[in-house]
Amino acid sequence: MQRRVTQIESIRVLAMAGIFFYHLWTVLPEGGAQNPLGPILGDVLSQGYLGVVVFNAITGFVLTLPHADPGGKPPLGFLDFFRRRFGRIVPQYYLSLLLWSLVAALAGAMPLAALAACVAEKIFFVQTFDPARFFCLEPALWWMGLLAQFYLFFPLLLRLFRALGPGRATAACLVGGWGLWLVLSLLAKVSATAALLDYMLYFNLPYRLPEFALGMAFAMTWKARAASGEGVDPVTGLPDSWRLGFLGLAYFALPLAILFKNALPMPFAHILLTAACIGVAGSLFAWPRMALWGAKPGVAAAAAASYSFYLLHQPILGYGADAIRSHMAPFAAMVLLCCVSLPLSAQLSRWQDRLVAYLESRGKKQGA
Repeated sequence: MQRRVTQIESIRVLAMAGIFFYHLWTVLPEGGAQNPLGPILGDVLSQGYLGVVVFNAITGFVLTLPHADPGGKPPLGFLDFFRRRFGRIVPQYYLSLLLWSLVAALAGAMPLAALAACVAEKIFFVQTFDPARFFCLEPALWWMGLLAQFYLFFPLLLRLFRALGPGRATAACLVGGWGLWLVLSLLAKVSATAALLDYMLYFNLPYRLPEFALGMAFAMTWKARAASGEGVDPVTGLPDSWRLGFLGLAYFALPLAILFKNALPMPFAHILLTAACIGVAGSLFAWPRMALWGAKPGVAAAAAASYSFYLLHQPILGYGADAIRSHMAPFAAMVLLCCVSLPLSAQLSRWQDRLVAYLESRGKKQGA
């Protein structure tokens, strides 16, 4: 069995592309409506935010995979795990915060006191607990608060999955996370406090826990099946029945989500959208071509840079849209912004990752 799960690299790049085009649409929504394809382009681009659902599942999968069988790594101690995981995400995160804080200060994007409060919350990953500052400076950074929460609970979740097994543990996470959402969505109709809490929890772990848990469950079940080698594809490690199951889930959930998500209460719409995302992502995972593409150096490099790309691309789109929207037609502005900001974001991501690698190597040399 392959040491590196290269399908994940391809899926990660596709998810990041969806998020990029979603943010492109948010800064120039008129281009999504006024274009040669008509409003359908905007409809497609506006669903790119679902790349976050895929990212959450990938995070659960990747963190669980080393511990996913009896012979795997034992669970790390809490402090050791936190040190390693936060040590991986903090350098790029803080560098991007520094960059966009300086840009915002120089551009006069917000008062300095408000900017300082915004940055302080993001430094400590608590931005998702303050609805007044969810989206300050860089809206996409709300996800960093959610990611930090998952890291804090992952050692406990891993122990839960090992104790109960992936099926029952996932069911507990789905019932707990989505069940709470359903209850609070009903209470929100009669209570302003419940309405505020319901809004906030969409950006926090209780509501989004099922997405991570589904990735954890897949890591455990897939690794055990792939390791056995019985009746599985030699490239993907999946049996044909799983491939058909994912295709069936995508076949039913995707059209239902397109047709009914706007008419359903938000918890049910999100559950349906999550099912569609898992169906599509699972179908891609089961497609051998995705593993072959993920092994290509260009795709692997793009996947490796996707974290920095996520941190850096949105302000580039925002500032770029402000600079050009009044000078050309909406769709032309969207195309130009895409052609400029996509390679610029990719290059900045590579530079940031190289800077972090350089600083880390210097720190290791000095500590030796």
